[in-house]
Amino acid sequence: NGVALPAHEQTFAELLANAGYGNYLAGRYQLAGVSRWTTESIRPGEFEAFDWAHGPLHRSRQNAYLNWLQTSAPAHYSELFPTQPDPDNTKATAQQIAVLKSLPDNLSFNHWISDQLCSWIGSQSTGKPFMAVAGFSVGENFGSEPLHAGCDIEAASESALQQADTAIGRIIDQLNSTGAMDDTTIIVTAGRGSTSSSKDEFRMNEEAIRVPLLIHQKGLATELTHSCVSTMDIAPTILEIANVPNAKRMQGNSLLRKADTTPAPRDWAMSRLRSRSDSSGNNWQTALCCDGMKLVVHHNHQQGIRQNRQAETYDTLSLYKLDTDPTEKNNLANVPEYVNQLEQMIDKMIDARCALEDRTEPRIAEF
Repeated sequence: NGVALPAHEQTFAELLANAGYGNYLAGRYQLAGVSRWTTESIRPGEFEAFDWAHGPLHRSRQNAYLNWLQTSAPAHYSELFPTQPDPDNTKATAQQIAVLKSLPDNLSFNHWISDQLCSWIGSQSTGKPFMAVAGFSVGENFGSEPLHAGCDIEAASESALQQADTAIGRIIDQLNSTGAMDDTTIIVTAGRGSTSSSKDEFRMNEEAIRVPLLIHQKGLATELTHSCVSTMDIAPTILEIANVPNAKRMQGNSLLRKADTTPAPRDWAMSRLRSRSDSSGNNWQTALCCDGMKLVVHHNHQQGIRQNRQAETYDTLSLYKLDTDPTEKNNLANVPEYVNQLEQMIDKMIDARCALEDRTEPRIAEF
């Protein structure tokens, strides 16, 4: 969050490009912080064409959607942005949110993305494989600074979600019309779960942190996996579909398990909630699921100031048994018979955080 991916790392898009794929991107692509209306830096050689746009309210000059909207619907654009951009004030206003919701669907951000992808797919020759990214925006921030100070949670926008759903249908129709559908895999996923803007949802329950993941491919049997999987498994899955060797440093596992040599899915999954550099207010949390158990750590929980003493900060722990307590009502962290499971979960979380959180790169964004 706010840390750029080091230049020496390789993305799955780069590996596909090196294998002869033509890659295209329309919409969001976040490998670095983009606060104060700065522009995402696309890595050289990753995409042969791209129309980057962080969201309908992110006022970078390189935002391809806003450049299109200003040309195609200048009246709507002027209503959306009546003043010049101010990099010191990047929160969406109530007026902007209302204007976005009233935009005709054919002018919406997600509809524009499907237009771009459909046009690009239609221009491709049948002799070269391609990979296309549709970076939809379905959160309530619409590419602007988080609406709620002190936290980075973001509720979904129902209208934007419906527009993304319709846009996916249009892309599928385009693939069918060009005959590419039989040889194309479609993956639908999200960067975060259905988090709520309510402070009651700050605890990282399963409903809030689970991320949708659907994979559609001709000949792929319908299956619902109950194993712990993660968004970091998507890249190895795509590379296996494309018969491209996995990068050595990729930590995920392919979800297809087509070959006996495919590693077994990991037995854990982790989710993190971070907000700026201030961990007060119970807004830094980490959740780990493993073997039917779930550990949630509230980092630096603040007890409050008492009689000329500074506020005490400490980590609080919650442990749940998900198979018998799916709504996470019974905290077992202080139950004596679960002390061994608690210790094992803490050890595994420390290992996972060390593996996944790169602290060597400087933060480059304010949010």
